[in-house]
Amino acid sequence: MGYCEPCDRNFGSVGALVQHWRDSPLHGYYCLRCEKPFNSLLALSQHVRDSSKHYLCHLCTSSLDFSSLDALDSHRETVHHYCNPCDRRFNTSGQLRDHDISEHNMCSVCGNYYQSPSNLKAHLITHQPKEKECFGCYRMFSSWSAMLLHMEYGGCPSEVDEDELIGIALECYQSKRYRCDDGENNFECPTCGSPFLQMSGLLQHAESDACQESLAQGRPLSKFLHFLRIRLA
Repeated sequence: MGYCEPCDRNFGSVGALVQHWRDSPLHGYYCLRCEKPFNSLLALSQHVRDSSKHYLCHLCTSSLDFSSLDALDSHRETVHHYCNPCDRRFNTSGQLRDHDISEHNMCSVCGNYYQSPSNLKAHLITHQPKEKECFGCYRMFSSWSAMLLHMEYGGCPSEVDEDELIGIALECYQSKRYRCDDGENNFECPTCGSPFLQMSGLLQHAESDACQESLAQGRPLSKFLHFLRIRLA
């Protein structure tokens, strides 16, 4: 059952009541989203401003109404060059893009966002040219950590897998610098001590800005890579 209070009339179903609200000239101010009639444009406007089901763009002269917060945020970003997290508007899309890159760890290549500068740097490696050849086959990779990951998951024709890679890493004379003895992990960062189960994870850590460790010549992980190349030759 449904009841229209302004008309003092009963309807057989809620659907029939809603249809009456839509069709009746007595209810010209009707909110389709909320399925609710109003007696005046002022009342309808107040409802839209106050309702949690409506999202108004106050940057538009007509105060456009969107169905979700995501839709509103997308509109403000693309049309008004607006940074929603910072509540800041820019004059051009280029200014907003530069802001996102410097302040919000946005990848300048693909436009994805990352939680930290180190995570962004690790991601940027995926956009680099694939110039590093696998020690066990002829596949090319953009980073040494990606090459080791390829081995660890059994994707290398040389049939080197995760267990064999761990064994080789621990045989290396530099292993005392990166071996982990906590009983749960195999490796740790020579500089900050962060633990890692796989060697690919440790190398990815060194390739990022997470700490001062790197794959520079003379560093323990660089020497490990040299040892691995010789073992798989």
